[in-house]
Amino acid sequence: MERPAVIVALALSPSLDVTYEVGELRVGDITRPERVTRVAGGKALNAARSAAALGADVRAVAALGGHTGAWVAELLAADGVPARVVRLERETRTSSAIVERSGGASSTDLYEAATPLTPGEWGAFREAAMTTVGERMPWVAVSGSLPAGVPGEELAALLDALRAADARVAVDSSGEGLRALSASADLLKVNRSEVSELLGADFPDAGSAARALREGWGGGVVVTDGVRGGFALLGDDELEVAPPAAPGRFSAGSGDAFLGGLLAGMDRALPAAAALALARDTAERNARVPGQGVLG
Repeated sequence: MERPAVIVALALSPSLDVTYEVGELRVGDITRPERVTRVAGGKALNAARSAAALGADVRAVAALGGHTGAWVAELLAADGVPARVVRLERETRTSSAIVERSGGASSTDLYEAATPLTPGEWGAFREAAMTTVGERMPWVAVSGSLPAGVPGEELAALLDALRAADARVAVDSSGEGLRALSASADLLKVNRSEVSELLGADFPDAGSAARALREGWGGGVVVTDGVRGGFALLGDDELEVAPPAAPGRFSAGSGDAFLGGLLAGMDRALPAAAALALARDTAERNARVPGQGVLG
């Protein structure tokens, strides 16, 4: 009998993630990359790949279309992440990160809008999600922006149904997606600017943002703040997330890797501090090498 999956990533907005390494970006002129890395990307698949690399049993439900979508599915299979693919009429998007040799811990990112879903495709995705989760009682990860054609209230209802079947839901989103899904999550993993956008207030640090979010919501909260580290409120634990020991050049995808590491730790029933330490280490490993959700 197949071993039940314990982490299911719902990838409504996947992409082909491309990292271009360049000596210097010459704006308005030709820049030839020194190296190009392509991965099955989008926040949910980056998190799934990170968790799988740590040994977690992971499944994905991915909305993919066209030749690019077929390529993403092939790359995901090569990563060892089994996926149930919902075929879309329109082409899967491409997202690019341009990393300059002397650019420090930052990149220039070009992210296309998520590929829209038709009503029929959204219905097929909901059915695939319910079937994949089944009676496995996993962590369900929802990451990224909501594509056109996916009503936030209907996705929230899907998550509520999965939780009623004993799944636990982690949400990493922003804007309207975060606003629509926060009440349907057991865990919110967001960055400080996303909390500010959601609550309409500025916060000086991750700790104040996490406490404000917990006060208005009540569940588990992890707020990251880039190279400044982060802060977590998990159960009765209030925990600092230390800054990276050595910030890497490839920061794109580090937040996704953090979520993958956190869920892998929680799946192992690690104490909160140990799960957060694993998440931090996973994010730092992501930043060492090109490719979002690839661990160095």
